[in-house]
Amino acid sequence: MFSVHAESEHAIRSPFRDSSSLPISMHLAEAEDLSSVIRAMLEDSALELHFDVHPQEFAALLQRADEAIEAAFARREDDALADVHATLFALYELHVAPAGSKRCVNQFNPYLTRLRGAIERRWLASEALHTTRLDANVHSAHDLTDAIRAVSAQHRASKHPLFDFLEKDATRAQLSAFFRSDSALNIRFFDLIVLALLGSDPSVRGELSQNFWDEAGKGDPQRSHVTLFRHLLQTVDIPHADDDHASLLGWQGLAGYNLFMMTGLNRSQGLKSLGVMAVTELLDPTQYEKLTRGCRRLGLGGAGELEYYDEHVSIDVVHAEGWLSNVIVPLATKFPSQMDDIYAGAQWRLNTCAAYYDALYERLLALD
Repeated sequence: MFSVHAESEHAIRSPFRDSSSLPISMHLAEAEDLSSVIRAMLEDSALELHFDVHPQEFAALLQRADEAIEAAFARREDDALADVHATLFALYELHVAPAGSKRCVNQFNPYLTRLRGAIERRWLASEALHTTRLDANVHSAHDLTDAIRAVSAQHRASKHPLFDFLEKDATRAQLSAFFRSDSALNIRFFDLIVLALLGSDPSVRGELSQNFWDEAGKGDPQRSHVTLFRHLLQTVDIPHADDDHASLLGWQGLAGYNLFMMTGLNRSQGLKSLGVMAVTELLDPTQYEKLTRGCRRLGLGGAGELEYYDEHVSIDVVHAEGWLSNVIVPLATKFPSQMDDIYAGAQWRLNTCAAYYDALYERLLALD
């Protein structure tokens, strides 16, 4: 059993404090960004105890976070948005870390949970400014799904020039950069479906389970979507990265990833997650169809490396209808007062997609 008097003994073994005898407040003063400080803490098995004994150290951390959050969500500073979303990314990864990882010890660290909540609240408030409530003539769950289809079809994310460029003009190097950028979310998607299954209403488990089964390759490990995507990366000579190339993402890409994690991990945001997932399935087929045509234009596809995207061109049409009719309709019927949350999630996904596509398109053009 630990006691506060044991703190000094455990601090000696702490990987965060072994790197220096300076207190955390001094590290904060010297660090260029909040996210690097957080990443250095995650494997510290004595972190909670340290903050228990030295509350002023957590106060300094929270103050630094508040400054970054204000710069990110009030002033929309790019560097601050990148820092805050990198911090959120690191905190979310605690919940999907391998069971043997040293980071697991801090999965439910109350101090890190409080920090995460502070970021999420400001992010939610910021995004709420860019979403609208359902029209007054939306009365039923079927009206809601019609509204989601309409807002998706009309949003600029659904017809972004990025995918016309990939289809007609992108070079092999630009396609490879796209694949790297697509990696983190594609490889995490299996876990996102698992999160959707947790605590799900019995009426929707059939549809969610079908999504899970498809993602898992219908039981064939060689056909799982993660395996198919990794085969593509290997074929185009993209080396393995422990973070699945997440470190290459700008804040827009991190925000898109974090949106799935935030709505998937927080049960209070679970209905927003439905809108996020449904819109994803609506967007992917036509965009991936353009992508695969661009890949074949450059000679890709002969070794089966495009099966990941080819499968999504066809199967996501089915999944989109399934999410709308077999998940959103029954849950919106059961919780009619929360239809606006589902609709907000759909808009949030569209907005983060558009921002991500804008940034990625600009970056790919700069490679030419």
